[in-house]
Amino acid sequence: MLILADAVIESLGIIHRPGCLRINGDAISEVGSSLSPHPGEEVLRLPGLTIAPGFINLHAHLELSSLANTLSPTNTFTDWLRQIIPLLPGLTPEVRRRSIIQSSQNALLSGTTSLLSITSDVSTLSGLTSTATRVWWALEFMDIHAPADPAEGLDRVTAWLARHPTSAWHLALSPHAPYTASPSLFQELGRLANLHHLPFTTHLAESTDETQLLCGKKSPLQDLLPADLKRDDFSGNRSSLDWCRRHQALPPRPILAHLNELSESDLPYLHETHATVVHCPSSHRWFQRNSFQADLLRAHKIPICLGTDSPASSLNLKLDLRQEIRLFQETLPSLTSEEAWTSLTTTPARALQLEDKLGTLQVGHWADWIGWKIPAHQDPVSWILQSHDPAQVSCVAGRITQHDPI
Repeated sequence: MLILADAVIESLGIIHRPGCLRINGDAISEVGSSLSPHPGEEVLRLPGLTIAPGFINLHAHLELSSLANTLSPTNTFTDWLRQIIPLLPGLTPEVRRRSIIQSSQNALLSGTTSLLSITSDVSTLSGLTSTATRVWWALEFMDIHAPADPAEGLDRVTAWLARHPTSAWHLALSPHAPYTASPSLFQELGRLANLHHLPFTTHLAESTDETQLLCGKKSPLQDLLPADLKRDDFSGNRSSLDWCRRHQALPPRPILAHLNELSESDLPYLHETHATVVHCPSSHRWFQRNSFQADLLRAHKIPICLGTDSPASSLNLKLDLRQEIRLFQETLPSLTSEEAWTSLTTTPARALQLEDKLGTLQVGHWADWIGWKIPAHQDPVSWILQSHDPAQVSCVAGRITQHDPI
């Protein structure tokens, strides 16, 4: 198929006017400004639209969206856990599936074509047939209540995925956090991630409560853990990242969600593991956290991407990454539009180790793009980042959807 538009943003600095994009199946085969239809080729004309790479959300909880406007904002992470834990039994697989379907549709309308979504109940997936976006299902494991068997869980979901060969679905692995997953569980999930070439992600250094617990200090989190839990690793650490270093908990290239508690002494370990940090500005504000140390990470060239977290702990109910980037720029005025764009496209593609498939609209990349109606004479990158308008057209894995105007 040949798509003809006013412009195509191939990558930062390369914009074709007019824009032509040829897709073959789920991949881009040609891009330029003067492509002609092949004999018998289907042509899609999109006058007035600019085609751009879809955004990549590296931390979401699609299955928790039904909890929107249910919990009260708090600056104490443990208090939030006390609110959400009693609600979890009501999140049946059917409720979670509806949340996933609706959330992925909302995300697509605001420009996101790929999501890394934490999945804590794999039975939810068994009845799922499609999502609007490409999804990495990050299988979440804990072992505070009972031993975990990640290999068996991975085998089950791999078999499920094989029954959906045309879906734009992928797998990732995720120990929940150091206070709910033991060092041995972290190590096993890291081993499996390396063995099967899967992304590895975890919640890390999310709160002061976590830091206090791992450093052997009194923490309100202790009241939520099993009374008979025996963990001799909850002491002798300087930070959550120091806990990871001492227990060899992280594999190469981990994707670390939040990292709100960070010290300069943690930076060498981030470099050593080639970690990517995922900041969730709306959730950060919802919890009234101290300033995220973006300047420190940027100064030491630690990659920063953005995520939406979930509407259970954020006012970003539509999982709109543009809302996250605007909040990020509020707190970090030195962030340029170019840096903001890469944090939603090429940097997360590199974190997923798929820079040859995602993040730009180059030949050979997946056909994951968004069509925007941009006023004439506007810089398209800045306009897209600042816009509140929904997408006009979207394409995920070569499947095109034209959205009805609202």
